Amino acid sequence: MRRGVWILLLCLLPVVARALNCSVCGREIHGQYLRAEGKILCSAECWEKLLPRCSLCDAPLSGRYVKFETGGKEHLYCMKCAELPHCFSCDLPTRGVRLPDGRTLCPECAATAVRDPAKAEELYRRVEQEVFRILGSSGCGRTRFGLCSLAELNPGHGVADGKKFELGRCRYERRSRSDTGETVSEKCTVRILDSLPEAQFIEVAAHEAAHDWLNHHTEHVPAQWNEGFAEYVASLVNGRHGNASRNLRMEENPDSVYGGGFRAVRDFARRYGLPALLEKLRGEW
Repeated sequence: MRRGVWILLLCLLPVVARALNCSVCGREIHGQYLRAEGKILCSAECWEKLLPRCSLCDAPLSGRYVKFETGGKEHLYCMKCAELPHCFSCDLPTRGVRLPDGRTLCPECAATAVRDPAKAEELYRRVEQEVFRILGSSGCGRTRFGLCSLAELNPGHGVADGKKFELGRCRYERRSRSDTGETVSEKCTVRILDSLPEAQFIEVAAHEAAHDWLNHHTEHVPAQWNEGFAEYVASLVNGRHGNASRNLRMEENPDSVYGGGFRAVRDFARRYGLPALLEKLRGEW
């Protein structure tokens, strides 16, 4: 997400003409006209129609405005709308729904929010199986799953614009024999934040399912490769669901563990292939 304040400057020149046509309405002009960005305009009203519009209130942006970039798309906002609360999911200004825990969701994100526990588990299981098919083997078994609140995932943290929160968690427990190191039992529990839009839920589910696989098949993987692998698998699932634009966040993430890890894993997989990546992760670190 990038944002910045922009100023739109258009040169309006009253000129006397013989007979011209307005570039906007097509009306024949006799007398004075306006020229803006190489176009001939009959009136201030037609000039206003050329201006970019606020993505929220649709007001013409003739002066200072704010530009946001998310998912490879630009969104422009007037200064008033830019000061509104930001959607917890897409981070764009909104007059949307306020959840009991303080989060705000824009109408678009709220429309697909995953709130029902049964439907959430059904969707998680589908994503989980998709991840295991991509990786060629399953995780530790039937992982326990559940939705959870913002406070449960992020104890002691309140909602604030721009603040980063955990959206999911994979907790893994393994019991091994002290003499041989043989695994006696293992247990995995995945929790995902409630009310995430479906596309974001799928991404988080793929990330946590990848952790499940990694915990079952590997040991002592460095944090950068651990999180980078989970992000990489999530990026593959995003692509399969038509949400490849969501991967821009991973591409541009400055965090050395998540962003740096994703790019390291992605580059290795591109160069050597997925089977070689999985073999590397199963090896000694």
